[in-house]
Amino acid sequence: MTSIRKTPLFSRRNFLIFLGVLLVARLVLNLLLPLADPSEARYALICKIMSESGNFLEPRFIHEGVLMNFEGKPPLYFQMGAICCRLFGVSLFACRFPAFLFAAGILAAMYGTVRRIRDERTAQVAVLLTAACPVYFFFAGQVMTDMALAACIAWAVFSYMLFEFFPSGSRSRKLASAGFFASLAVGMLVKGPVVFVMAGIPVFCHVLIGNRWKELKDHAWIAGPVVFLLIAAPWYVMMQRKNPDFLEYFFVNENFKRFLFKEYGDQYGAGRESFRGMSVLFFLLDNAPAFLLLAFPLADRMKRKLIITRESFRSIETGLPLLGVICITGFWCLTSRLLITYLLPTSVFFAVWLTFVLDDTACLDDAAILCRRTLRIGIPSAAILCVIGHAVVCLIADRSISSMPGSFFRRIAKECPAGELYFYRRVPYSAYFYLGSRVIPHANEEVAVSGEHAEPYLMVARKTDLKKYPLKKTRPAPMLENGSWVLLPKPEIVSDSPKMTHPE
Repeated sequence: MTSIRKTPLFSRRNFLIFLGVLLVARLVLNLLLPLADPSEARYALICKIMSESGNFLEPRFIHEGVLMNFEGKPPLYFQMGAICCRLFGVSLFACRFPAFLFAAGILAAMYGTVRRIRDERTAQVAVLLTAACPVYFFFAGQVMTDMALAACIAWAVFSYMLFEFFPSGSRSRKLASAGFFASLAVGMLVKGPVVFVMAGIPVFCHVLIGNRWKELKDHAWIAGPVVFLLIAAPWYVMMQRKNPDFLEYFFVNENFKRFLFKEYGDQYGAGRESFRGMSVLFFLLDNAPAFLLLAFPLADRMKRKLIITRESFRSIETGLPLLGVICITGFWCLTSRLLITYLLPTSVFFAVWLTFVLDDTACLDDAAILCRRTLRIGIPSAAILCVIGHAVVCLIADRSISSMPGSFFRRIAKECPAGELYFYRRVPYSAYFYLGSRVIPHANEEVAVSGEHAEPYLMVARKTDLKKYPLKKTRPAPMLENGSWVLLPKPEIVSDSPKMTHPE
């Protein structure tokens, strides 16, 4: 279903300028924000080790003082991070750059899909809504696989939207089908079989509700699976040959038991627990700015026209994005092991669905009213929400950027560039990334043992640990410290032997 081409709300030049400002701001933040422990620092460490070792097959990291394989995630993000480290030098910017590329890939696919199905104006609004979403903006520069997974899910769903849009039997429809399979294959190399669930369930429900079974014959049933296997299968085969227990651990423990059982045999530490149904709250937090910015102009039209009907689920334009929001949020309601990043695809689909609805209800036809109400009500509300959200995060985390471990370790690398370092009780992943071979690797230790082992070295410790478990041997005044961490010099050596006298 196509509509008459309408005048865009922004010129192409202004649209690109505004979008470019957002993307450049994200790149600048990549340079400023330190690593966050544990997940981001662990993944950055994997990229660094892969780049330095040249082993692009097996993701490896230092866990409990031991260099070991990381079998919890496939390698694509780490391989891209390692390549960036070789191109730009080992740095946090290089490790974060692949996430930025995936985030930009989402916007490019969204713009192309919406513009093809509807028009330039709708595509611009959808892209700007997504790019300005705080959760999307923040995680577009984090060393995490969730933005990459969100990109693969978005590409798969957008490919299926184009598959339904193009006429039956056309070459374009076959290419869109092959794109769907290719997107799933890349998702298998980013995060694993969860991509089938998060992209497949919305597509299945859309086919079921719209009774589109006859269209399935137009899929590239030969080329598609071949493309999928050529992209996804080689790494799994090679990894299993080198590590015979890999497939069982990855598919059974990490992708099945993890979401059903509290104890699922995690090799790398405890998973994060919340409560079932938390995904609904995460979805609302993810998309709160879009609600606040556009709910008011949309409410006027809703009085005259119902926006969610059975036909809206069947529609090529609104059906798949809306089902993507509902199915992904509903799927994560079934487990208590989730992060807010798991809901990233819903921000993409919600922006697309909301933009189509705004256009269908003529909200975009009156740009002046939209902009005036956005400025008067939406932006202050969004600003207040962001301030409150930032305060809550700081209160819960009890730390600022300057007191984060990664920020302190950067200071040590810059201001104290020499000397081996021993970490009291445990070593954060970010320490291995920033300080490299200067760190003495060790497992998590008891207080007495850690204090003894640290005696010949400079010691890095949390202030809370030192307060709870004081050292037996005192050390001179700190060489460096911040709100949470301290760098202590070696202990003073006091000799009990008598002084030797020399005859005159």
